[in-house]
Amino acid sequence: MNDSGFQGSGSRFNTRFESGSDVSAKQLNDLASGIQTSLPTPYLGKGTSVSYLPGGAIITSGEDDGGGPRLIPWTVQVFPNSEDEEAGLRWFIRVVRGVCNYTWSEFPFSPKTTTSGAALPILDLNGNKVYHNECIVKDYAVYPSGSYKSGTDELSDWMGGDAAIQIKNAAAGGADVWYVTVSKLDWWNKLSWDDSARLQDKERPWVSVFAHGSEAYTKILKPTQNSFSLHRLFLPQPNLPPSPSTTDFYQGNVIAKHIGYDVKKVASITWNNDTNRWDLVQYILHQVEIEIPYQQQSIWDYFIYNNSPPVNDYQIAVDAHFVGSIDNLALRSDLSAITGYTINTSNWWYDLIANTTSR
Repeated sequence: MNDSGFQGSGSRFNTRFESGSDVSAKQLNDLASGIQTSLPTPYLGKGTSVSYLPGGAIITSGEDDGGGPRLIPWTVQVFPNSEDEEAGLRWFIRVVRGVCNYTWSEFPFSPKTTTSGAALPILDLNGNKVYHNECIVKDYAVYPSGSYKSGTDELSDWMGGDAAIQIKNAAAGGADVWYVTVSKLDWWNKLSWDDSARLQDKERPWVSVFAHGSEAYTKILKPTQNSFSLHRLFLPQPNLPPSPSTTDFYQGNVIAKHIGYDVKKVASITWNNDTNRWDLVQYILHQVEIEIPYQQQSIWDYFIYNNSPPVNDYQIAVDAHFVGSIDNLALRSDLSAITGYTINTSNWWYDLIANTTSR
């Protein structure tokens, strides 16, 4: 093998190998183990998981601002906090606060009602608009009740001022798999319907720590889906005079049909019975991207000539709080409360870029 990489003056392994010497299998295994437990694990790019074995070092950026290297945003750590660690009783998760880029739209509300003439532009300033915003997520929003260990260092890179969430394995009454996720629901609380529902009301992405198989797992780890509305356009009924021309139609309303949602898995944590430790797999580092496209589809309908087309579809839907209009309305109500979990009532974010004109 070419072992020149181990002979440089800067190599920490230069005492293990001599140039031209044979290398045994045990030496290679020892080398691999030493690299795993002593070096930061590299970021392998979007979509690639990075695994940590017990004893692995915390990832840092290598930048030193005088207080030591800074932690890379969204790094997750699992650590013990007492002699009970072997039983899986006193382990904690903590996450480095980080930036989240996310979209926000005016769904499910349409500021435009019935008009006649040219078609309503989709997603323009007079219709529904999607804004690209940015915030730093600085605390946990959803976690098992009673599990939050408060932090005491406001300047800490870790969320909540070095706060942590206690987890237990299945033998200790918890679960053998846990998740850290970032989520967002595409819902504008324009009419204050959701003032008491924190996750909908604040219109920001949130961090959750939850167990596999829990109610939080069922409600939060949903498939990613787009927001969707129908835009109705009306022509006079055919075969009745006069014949419709290309401009002889009426615009209907843009009516919400489907709520958009996105969730990103930051890490999974699995109990290892062989080592009596947690194995952690990290899926995202540096920055989280939450993007929920808002789609509109135009459909043609007819009205009897000399009669007005229906003009109140939108208001009827609003008055009903979109019951009977939006097909997945339960996605919104499900997040109002989660059995066995606390929803943080403080602000878990601070804005870097935020649309405020429509809020």
